Amino acid sequence: MTHDELLAKIEDKFNNHTILHDAQIVNALYRVVELHEPYGEIMCSVCGGISYPCSTIQAIEKELG
Repeated sequence: MTHDELLAKIEDKFNNHTILHDAQIVNALYRVVELHEPYGEIMCSVCGGISYPCSTIQAIEKELG
């Protein structure tokens, strides 16, 4: 899943009023994903030296299914 696809999935879950309907939680999750974007398509921009997707993005992807 690409970075943009993950952001879209979070937005979709919010718009469909699923378990992630709470605006503050969704906003926080969205901001975390925005921060951990791919740098040069292969590295995480926050984790420094860690390949993308980093463990943070992998954990979010796993929970979103």
